[in-house]
Amino acid sequence: MGRSKVGVVLSDIHCPFQDKGVLKLAINFIRDNHPDTVHLLGDIVDFYSVSRFLKDPTRKLELQEELDDAADVLGEIREAAFRSKIIFSEGNHEYRLRKYLSSEARALASLRALDLGELLGADRHKMAMRQYDQPYRVGSLLLTHGDYARKWSAYSARAHFERYGCCVLHGHTHRLGSFYHRTVGDTYAAWENGCLCDLNPDYTTVPDWQHGWSVLWSNKDYFHVDQIAVVKGRYMYHGKAYGRRRLSPTAHFEIEDLG
Repeated sequence: MGRSKVGVVLSDIHCPFQDKGVLKLAINFIRDNHPDTVHLLGDIVDFYSVSRFLKDPTRKLELQEELDDAADVLGEIREAAFRSKIIFSEGNHEYRLRKYLSSEARALASLRALDLGELLGADRHKMAMRQYDQPYRVGSLLLTHGDYARKWSAYSARAHFERYGCCVLHGHTHRLGSFYHRTVGDTYAAWENGCLCDLNPDYTTVPDWQHGWSVLWSNKDYFHVDQIAVVKGRYMYHGKAYGRRRLSPTAHFEIEDLG
């Protein structure tokens, strides 16, 4: 079948609310494994400052700070993936910027300087940009940020399979999971890609999220997905453990004992 191409799929970093330790593991993974393509499946930037949701007044976060932080992260990814193609797909959080401009600053919405790719330095980082509503394929596998978030792991993957009717790998849920389905004619699968953000955000308690990313092996007529689960700051790949025994700051949640 010839040489398989290797892709690394990252999503839901939510700069500047990333878990720095886990993100470093992912970037080192890219550096060590020399993928042909890095797929950034959305919500790389949080765009908290232009969110329509009620904001925490203690977070004095400016849009430029978010963009600067994301640019630094993208620079680190490009440095680690210096020979790789990078595809950046908008997630619903990046889409916040377009919605904000169209509703609050309509006269500025058409400015090329305010295009997401321009703001994030797509040309400088040699990234191919995809809009929020533009899923794409690698062979028979569809890649997209995603729209659905169901209650349990793999349920969202199933929902995306039911929507698209094909094999799909998506982000959005901050969860790892896989779903398989066989018909008379074929076997299908769908995956949730995990996240690289803080697992303990200040707006909810112990969300059912998992740190991780995916490895996509593909050639002309076949593909395979490996999921990398980072648990308490460590993961295993091809029989070797990576990371530190010490927990990352967001890897656990402590409940105060008032007894």
